[in-house]
Formats: sequence, structure tokens, C-alpha cells
Amino acid sequence: MKLYYDKRLKDPTYYIQQGFRNGKKTTTKNIKRLGKHSELLLITDDPLEYAKNEVKKMNEEYRSGRSEFIVTMDFNERIPSTDSPCSNSTSLNIGYLYLKNIYAKLNLSDFFKSVSSDRKITYDCNKICQFLTYARTLDPASKYGTYDKLDTYYEKPQVEYQHMIRFLDILDRNSDKYLKHLFDNSENIVKRDTSVMYYDCTNYFFETEKPDEEIVDEVTGEIILGLRQFGISKENKTSPIVEMGLIMDSRGIPISMCIHPGNTNEQLTAVPLEKEVIKMTGNKKFIYCADAGLGSYNIRKFNDMGGRAYIVTQSVKKLGQEIKDIVFNDSNYRLLSNDDAITLKEMRTFNKKDANNLSLYNDFAYKVIPANTAMDTGLYEEKVYKNGRTKK
Repeated sequence: MKLYYDKRLKDPTYYIQQGFRNGKKTTTKNIKRLGKHSELLLITDDPLEYAKNEVKKMNEEYRSGRSEFIVTMDFNERIPSTDSPCSNSTSLNIGYLYLKNIYAKLNLSDFFKSVSSDRKITYDCNKICQFLTYARTLDPASKYGTYDKLDTYYEKPQVEYQHMIRFLDILDRNSDKYLKHLFDNSENIVKRDTSVMYYDCTNYFFETEKPDEEIVDEVTGEIILGLRQFGISKENKTSPIVEMGLIMDSRGIPISMCIHPGNTNEQLTAVPLEKEVIKMTGNKKFIYCADAGLGSYNIRKFNDMGGRAYIVTQSVKKLGQEIKDIVFNDSNYRLLSNDDAITLKEMRTFNKKDANNLSLYNDFAYKVIPANTAMDTGLYEEKVYKNGRTKK
């Protein structure tokens, strides 16, 4: 290190410079500012001698392995990203190893071997499914976004993007077998309880202005409706949507699902999916639970056979007057936790700030109405026409 100052100036600024070698060239860089000549006069009578002593001191510290530098940086300044390897993160994702243990218990490698044994494919279906699953759980992105981040995983799987797309075709052709395999092997991870099943529908919109066109099968003449169609969006969007139905067990773990065009009446999706679930569970009895929108006459009729039962919610406003009077009559209500008698007035007026009433605060009140005679429950039979419209 050496001292640098401009000797031509009356009030020069003293710097300590260090030399660096860049290939065959050498360069110097100011590593410390000692101050102006006038500034150093405030602390010493000979600024030049003081500056030389500071350089000598830093050289001794540098040779002994000890040196102090004052670095000034702006933490608000953004560092631009470059293609240089030094600007890329070297951290690797190992958090997915926990999911890998769960994935292995599903025995999906055996499933993909069975469905691809008669195909001449050069890629590993199980590996593609594996990392698509990890990415969907840890860092949801598009298929290309997932492919672009594969090198951040510890194993760094060697997968080509075109193979990921082709794998989805295989998964689509075997979707029913895939869902059944997941259900059968999920017992290796968690115990399934299918005594009660919950079903509901939702839809997803797409950033496009046009729906998918209809396709006519040249052999059978069948009209295949495009998946993205205009329908009633849950998010009040005017874009084409796709409808999805999901059925879960009593613990809230999915059993199966279905995808339909966005203009499909959701009441027409329940029974076909239930038939698939009945095959998966070995014709076990269960209680079907859904909201009022999925409790049509045909659905209730189907779940009143084969030892099954159903529970559907219903708006009080749509109930018949006879049942309304019974509901609003403050008698025969009981607590869900212990069947103790209680009134709605007590539920509304108890002290919610009292710690002794915590169990009551978290409890529910219910009433059972015996249906010994015909009553207007507000549930009507719906007739579905060929154009998809319904009428009560």
C-alpha cells in the first residue's frame, strides 16, 4: 500500500492506495481517505508525516494478517442481476426431502411402470410427477416455471420440458386409475375415514376473451365441448371458466375430483363422481354432505339407496312456514357437545368474557325436527333440459 496525493494542490487530499493485479495488468484502488491537508492540521502539525505513518501502520497490519478497512455502502441501492456466476445463488432446495418420504409411501413408481410398460418412452414418468408435485406444494408456478427451477433442487433432476408436456398426456389418459391408486395407497400415510363424504364445486377463470371451440369427432360424429366456457363465475368474472368438483372424507382429505366445462350445471356432476368413489371404496356406505346447491332431487334420490344417506343445508328463508315456526320456536334445542337442553336466548346472553363459559362459547346448538308427516322443506325436484337449463 502507498500514499497518494496531488502535489500540485495547495490543500491536497491524502489517500491510501492498494495495488491489484488483473491478469498481466496492475491497477490501484483508493481503500482509505485520510482527509485534506487542512483537516489533518487540526490533529497534527505535519499532515504529510502523519499520512506516511498511517500507510506504514497499515502495511504492517497487512503483513501480519490484520488489517482494518472502513467500507461505505448504500443498503437501499439495488444490485443488478448479471449472467456472472458470482451473482447467482448457490443455495439448493432440500426442504422437499420431507415430501419425498411421503411420496415414496404412495408407491407411484410402480403405478407409472404399469401404465407406461406398453409404451416406448425415453423419460421417467415417476420423476416428472415427483418434482411437479414438490413444486406445486412448495413453490406453485406454471409448468415452464417449474422446469426453469429444477436446478435449484438438491438432486438437480435432468428432465426436458417437452417430456413434462408429454407426461401430462399419459396422466390424463389414466387419471381415474391414478386417483384410485392414490386413495388405495394413502392408507400407508394416514388412516382414511369414508363414513362421511363432503362434496363441493368451484370454478377457475382464464385470461382470455373467447371460449374453447367445439370439436366434432370425425368417426363417431360426437360433439366434444371445449373445456373453457362462459358460465357463472364464483369470482364474478366475465372470462371463460372451468368447473372443478372435489369430494373429501370426514377428515377433509381429498378422495377424488372431476373437471367439467365452465357451463356445466354443477348438480349434474355429483352423481357420476359418487359412482366412481363407490367403486374406489368397494361399495361402502357413507353419508353425503353438501350445501343446498348440490342437494337436488336426483342427488338426494341417489344417496337414499344402497345404505347411503345424505345431509344437505337449506336456507331458512326457503323453508315452508310450518318448519319456520318450529325453527324459531325457542324450545327443544340441545348442545352438540353433550346433548344438554339449552335455549337460543341463553346462547345469546351468556357472558362471553367469562373463562368458565369458554366451552359454551365454542359449542353449537341444534334441534331435531321429527318428520312424521309430510312437510314443505323447500327442496324441490329439478328437471334438466337438453340445453342444460333447469326448472323446478
